[in-house]
Amino acid sequence: MVAAEWSRLGGGETAELAFSADGGILGRTIMTDLPKMLSDAPPRLRGAFEAAARPVRLSQGQLVLAPGQACEGMAFAMHGTLRVYLVGMDGREITLYRVREGESCVLSAACILGNRRFPASAEIESDLSGLLVPAPAFREWVGQEPFWREYVFGLLGERLASVLAQFESTAFDPVEARIARWLLDTAHGDPLIASITQQALANELGSAREVVNRVLNRWRATGWVSLDRGVIQLLDPVRLRNIAAR
Repeated sequence: MVAAEWSRLGGGETAELAFSADGGILGRTIMTDLPKMLSDAPPRLRGAFEAAARPVRLSQGQLVLAPGQACEGMAFAMHGTLRVYLVGMDGREITLYRVREGESCVLSAACILGNRRFPASAEIESDLSGLLVPAPAFREWVGQEPFWREYVFGLLGERLASVLAQFESTAFDPVEARIARWLLDTAHGDPLIASITQQALANELGSAREVVNRVLNRWRATGWVSLDRGVIQLLDPVRLRNIAAR
């Protein structure tokens, strides 16, 4: 991620920053809304952040990082969602994690601090606004300030635990249990409804659409779910909870 423009990546659109023609920041008032993690930071660190950070506004569907891309900035999400995922040789996807309001991308931090290329893909899932700190500044802060080192270590620990739990589930849990668990965790309303396509659900779980389709059609035949385009309604959540517990 560069400080003046996010690079055009394979097939993705360029993500422009909110800069004026002379390099100034458009809408300076955005800087009054700092990331929540800075609320306990010393005033001088908040001041350094305000001086270095630049606002970004990105649209749903934009690919902002691809495998092998240099990480030239550390982004802090204020609103919206970024999805980080891997794509296999067969084209199947698996979601690693999401970056939501108040969060940062742990792989970006690791790449910046370790001088590595980004190993995954990062795509805007819902319109996102945030703040971008150039890599040299972020690297200097982490090297000099205990506050930033603690932040990075906490970020690494939290994400590592969640990603390991996900891969453990992918490797050892039956696909039926993983589908049921995801639907129960995501569905809301009365009746319970999950708004997702079967392909997107397969991407979430690192499975194939055909496998997800086969399971869902079997559950539909038994009256446990109903299926519509982009919608899965949970008709028998008790049965699904039993499956999720396997």
